[in-house]
Amino acid sequence: MKFFSALSTFLGQNTPKVHYRLLSVEKDENEDYLATIQVINKKAIFKIKPEEILSNDQLTDSFSSRDIRALTYLGYLGINAPKYKILAQRLSEQDQILFFAIQEKGKKHPIVKTANEISADTALLKSLDQQDAHRVGFIAATEQAEVEKKMKARLISKNATTLS
Repeated sequence: MKFFSALSTFLGQNTPKVHYRLLSVEKDENEDYLATIQVINKKAIFKIKPEEILSNDQLTDSFSSRDIRALTYLGYLGINAPKYKILAQRLSEQDQILFFAIQEKGKKHPIVKTANEISADTALLKSLDQQDAHRVGFIAATEQAEVEKKMKARLISKNATTLS
C-alpha cells in the first residue's frame, strides 16, 4: 500500500498541471492562425498565435498533450504557408505583357510586377504558392517565346531585304 501512495505522490508532483484549454482556431485578416484559449475553471478567454504558445516553455507545459499536438500542427502550417499570393493578373494593352498584383502576407498594399521580374527575384518566387509560381513560370516562358518569335521574324525580313 505504501508503494501506491508513494507512486501517486510522485506522479502528482511530476505531472504538469493543465491550466489552459484550446477552444477554437480561426484565421485573421492576414491569413494567420489564431487560437482561442480558455483558462480552466475561469471564464477568461484570450486569443494568441500558436507560435507564441509554442515558443514559451512554461505556457506550453500548461496545456494538455492533445492541445499541444494541435497547436504544433497549426504552427507548422503557419510557418510553411506561402509569404506571397497572386491576387490578380492584367494584360498590358501596349506591349502584350501580363502584370501581376501580388499580396505580401501581413502587408496591406499589393505590389505589381511582370512575370519576368518575378522570375528574376528568386526569393519572391520561392515564397509563392506552388501553383502561382508555376503560372508565373509558364507566362514568363510564353512571353519570352513570343519575343524570340518577333525577333526571328525581323531578322528573316531584314535578311530577305538585304539579299534582294
